[in-house]
Amino acid sequence: MSFRQIILDTETTGLDPFSGHRIIEIGAIEVENKVKTGRVFHYYINPERDVPNEAFKIHGISTSFLRDKPKFKDIASIFLDFIGKDSQFIIHNAMFDMRFLNHELQTLGLPAISFDRALDTLLLARKKFPGSPATLDALCKRFNISLKDRESSGHGALLDSELLYKVYICLTEGIQSDLFNSGRQEGGITSKKSTKRDKTIEARSFSYPEDFEKYKEFIEKIKNNLWKNV
Repeated sequence: MSFRQIILDTETTGLDPFSGHRIIEIGAIEVENKVKTGRVFHYYINPERDVPNEAFKIHGISTSFLRDKPKFKDIASIFLDFIGKDSQFIIHNAMFDMRFLNHELQTLGLPAISFDRALDTLLLARKKFPGSPATLDALCKRFNISLKDRESSGHGALLDSELLYKVYICLTEGIQSDLFNSGRQEGGITSKKSTKRDKTIEARSFSYPEDFEKYKEFIEKIKNNLWKNV
């Protein structure tokens, strides 16, 4: 029996959905038994409002870039189909993303997603490393996960989901990230500088076979692995 998880991140216009802020990007990666399947959900979303300069400085997503993108109501059903009804969410600072997602859904008269479905890697990291920095950047540095793409292009929901996947594996399996670092550019993710955000990747599916093979190799070496044959 497979265990399905969704590694998820969002970018927004601000910090509080109840103050009129909206989601502008969703990036989600499907994982089964801790291995990426290659299925990815990625949309930029027109928030129907301006993107404040403070938010733009963080993620580099502008009002003009989002103007011709679909609205949340246009992609809501696609998103719900992708996440399914019982998959677990892996989110860093889950309360933030879940509040925004549920606000968007309930505005459309759709049911909220239960907070019980989310595993918060921020809380997991704070429990595992009490007193230490637990931001996504800090955890990547702790586990020797390359931040090269993030440093060159800034925050992005899909890129951060890729980083979070690696952090999650390191947190839960107690390993360093040599498994993931092969000295190559991550396929399917290009920097904002090179694309100038001139295209939207919509519900694209792609896979990283070299990552998958390395991960399978690693799993085979674990003694008494509880989920290898699940």
